[in-house]
Amino acid sequence: MHFQSDKDILTELHTFISGATQTSKSNPLDLSKTALNLLKTLPTARDAILEYFCTVFDIAVNNYIVRIETEIATGQLPSTSSREEATVSEIHTVLCSFVSSNPQAWAPIISTWSLELLGELSSRYAGRAHVSLQASLNETLQLWMGARSTRTLIDITTQCLTCLMDAHTENSESWMNALLDTSVKHSPNFDWVVAHVGNCFPNTVITRVLSCGLKDFSMHKTSDTGRKSPKLLSVVGILGHLAGSHFTDIRAALLQLFTWSLKPFNMLDTDLKIQKVATVPFLLQLAALSPTLLSALTTNISHTLKECVILRLCTYTNDWCKYFGSAKILQELIVKLILDSERDGIQIVNLLLNFVHMPDVDQNVGFIRENCRETLEYVLQDIDYIVRTETLTNTDNVRLLRSLTKDIGGLHSLLLSSERLKYETATRIIMLMGKFNHIVTLKSCCYILRRSRSYDNLVMLVRLLGNHNLCSKSVTSFGYVDHFGEILKQTLLEISNPESSNTDFYSEFGNTDQMWQNLLTLLKWEKSAQIFALKSKPISQAILSNLKRISNEFGSLKSENKIRHIIAELLHITIVSISINNFNFPPHLIFSLVNANVNYFFLCCQEPNAVLKVKGNRIVCDLFNCLTLYSKSARVNALREMLERSLFKKESILFGAKLPDDYKDEKGQELLLYKNHKHSTTMMLTQRHSSVFHSGIIGHGKRKPQFKNPYSAEEIKHNVAHLILAVKSCCIAFSEDPNDPLKKSPISLEALTLVSLLLVQFVSPDVMYNGLPWPEEEFSKVTIERDLYIRRLFANTPILWNFLRFIAAYRPVLCYCSVLLRAICATLLHQWNSTGQGAGSYNKYDLLDTTLWLLDIMSMGQLLPPPLASLRIPVEVLKPNEIVQLLRFCVWNYIRDHVPSPALFGCDATGLHWRDPTIARPGQMYTDTFRAVMYKNIDKMGQIYAQFFLDIAETE
Repeated sequence: MHFQSDKDILTELHTFISGATQTSKSNPLDLSKTALNLLKTLPTARDAILEYFCTVFDIAVNNYIVRIETEIATGQLPSTSSREEATVSEIHTVLCSFVSSNPQAWAPIISTWSLELLGELSSRYAGRAHVSLQASLNETLQLWMGARSTRTLIDITTQCLTCLMDAHTENSESWMNALLDTSVKHSPNFDWVVAHVGNCFPNTVITRVLSCGLKDFSMHKTSDTGRKSPKLLSVVGILGHLAGSHFTDIRAALLQLFTWSLKPFNMLDTDLKIQKVATVPFLLQLAALSPTLLSALTTNISHTLKECVILRLCTYTNDWCKYFGSAKILQELIVKLILDSERDGIQIVNLLLNFVHMPDVDQNVGFIRENCRETLEYVLQDIDYIVRTETLTNTDNVRLLRSLTKDIGGLHSLLLSSERLKYETATRIIMLMGKFNHIVTLKSCCYILRRSRSYDNLVMLVRLLGNHNLCSKSVTSFGYVDHFGEILKQTLLEISNPESSNTDFYSEFGNTDQMWQNLLTLLKWEKSAQIFALKSKPISQAILSNLKRISNEFGSLKSENKIRHIIAELLHITIVSISINNFNFPPHLIFSLVNANVNYFFLCCQEPNAVLKVKGNRIVCDLFNCLTLYSKSARVNALREMLERSLFKKESILFGAKLPDDYKDEKGQELLLYKNHKHSTTMMLTQRHSSVFHSGIIGHGKRKPQFKNPYSAEEIKHNVAHLILAVKSCCIAFSEDPNDPLKKSPISLEALTLVSLLLVQFVSPDVMYNGLPWPEEEFSKVTIERDLYIRRLFANTPILWNFLRFIAAYRPVLCYCSVLLRAICATLLHQWNSTGQGAGSYNKYDLLDTTLWLLDIMSMGQLLPPPLASLRIPVEVLKPNEIVQLLRFCVWNYIRDHVPSPALFGCDATGLHWRDPTIARPGQMYTDTFRAVMYKNIDKMGQIYAQFFLDIAETE
């Protein structure tokens, strides 16, 4: 290695001094080389040489700025000085070689010099050229990296740090301190240097900056000096610059520092103990000074602050107070940080709630519970104060609320908690959020309504409604959609079309029947008139405003039976309580409700639970009573649907009928012709051995086995009774009393007449010969086919007899069913006559029962006056030919000559229609046959003969 003599060094020193002080002219490049040589050989001249280099770089930067400003002013960019470029390049090359050859000696010296020089240059030329003081960091960085001089200094700085990191020396910490000190002195003009270096070594810079900041923070004895430390502000600034592109690294470094503070340490190492104790206060101060660092600390905080961590931190709380002044100030800072949290706010709330309910696993648990409860209460109170006192239009000023709004699903989960503090806290937060956005409250109400399984949760729903004025203040007309109406509407839309629901708020849906049960509970609370928030009847109004959707769900055959029972009770409470003056449903809605109620009636008839069955049928009757009372068309529709379905549809088996012959299941049936074609591909001719056919009914497949009703006789009996009551409930009308026009009559003859006409229309669709008069008996040969069809319907559908009995009880309505009675009587005459002659194969007991039913109905309807009204008594013991005589001469001839017309009935003062037996007494031509038959069987009927013919003895 070449060594210079002292004389040579002294000569170079004189040359450097004269050139640097400009006492003699010199070449800048040669002078710089001399200075670089002295820097290595003469350590005592180091400061002067580095100061000279500062002048060189200052001149270069000034020339660069002037060139940029000249270009802006003239549009032409002046050329650069080659000597200047060569000088800067030479300095860069030599200094980098020094650092590379001996990093431990040169890197700390040169890095400190370069950082200080960069800070001075950045501050000196700030606001020059085209970059203002308010320019963005990217614009500033672009300006300085365009200059060869500053780019050289940055490169020297990064190389120094690289060498220090590779050498694993403690000098890297001194370099970081120099960076922090320079940042404090020249901020914000120095920020571009921090940003560039940080982007080059993000992990190192972030970790070392935090380490240096923590050491400085831990050395401050008072809270004020710690919070106002310039180095702390510098740490915040540097990390803030790096957060844009290295947020994940910053968060990892913060968590690493926090985890390090929890690890056990040697009690003898005082400095280490102080730093670990100061870590949490240091992190809290960083979070208070930077929202970005607060977001980094609070992101996924539930995985950081676990129960074991909280118990560990609890032991440091007394030591933390010196960094804040008092425990109250510390708590206030934590509350402020919670309010400013923009990320994972729901996790923070859940942490506080969970720690309030922490199990007793340590002696400090009580302390943790108390402080978490107080902190949570302070947070809620501060939010409430901000909301009430400041003029806010949204949740931007309360970052915690904004965070919770983004994760509303977490609050919804708390709403359904079994722990009181949790659902009350969630309710309070939603109420505060609702001050800015009612949609949040409405969606929360939808969630509770849909999922709540306890009364406590429903109480929170009522509280939300009452607090935000979501209840309608007065009973409004039908069709007005209030706030709770919107809640119910949205809920019903989610039920009917869950795929279109907002999945941001609902990841899954609760049970549909639970929603209906909750709605029913709310309605009952409203009807109790004990809850002030429900005084304005919001539940009833919501049901009325969504009645169309509810009726669709009520009448849907796809709905579960349990749901339809609940909806029926809802409608029953709502509709039945509506006064007459307010009953103004549109016609289409009434028809929808009527059809739905008809479907529900047949559902009740199939209900295996006796209590639900009776309750459901009572509701059916009440609903029919209300709906058909104000709409004649609805009455017609209800009666038509019930009669047709109970007679001819699959529901007829509920009332003892056989399934109609033309009834087919959903799978359908293959025609008999097609089945026969499967046996052969050739044409099958008659009288051939290949003409083998399936047995069956042509067009209807194979012959079906004899139908067996799956319902017991007792069930059928109850179903028939409920059907008659349902039909009767459709026949209520207002009385014609002029003094009380709103008074309801027990039953309307007009409606009963409609029932009679519908029966005739369904049973005897042929309009020919459907009048009231009975023709001659011989004429029945013309209508025998229709009469047999009617008779077969009565045999297969016994409910027809019950309908006739029901009609017969309200005279003179039975007259309109004259054609049905005539057909049955005609077939009875034919069959009894065939039985008496031995030519018929009819069941005598079936004939007898049918005959008795016919006579009973005609007597009840007063179509047969006394004594013909008592024909059923002797019929049971008479021979077939005698029964034929009674039916022909006493019944047929009498009705033929006395047309069963409503005109035969008079009306008394009570509104009852009846025939006066003294006026309508039949002549001898109708009673002689009756008398002769009884006289012929006097041995069996002696006791009752005198009761029918009391005038015999006096006449004789």
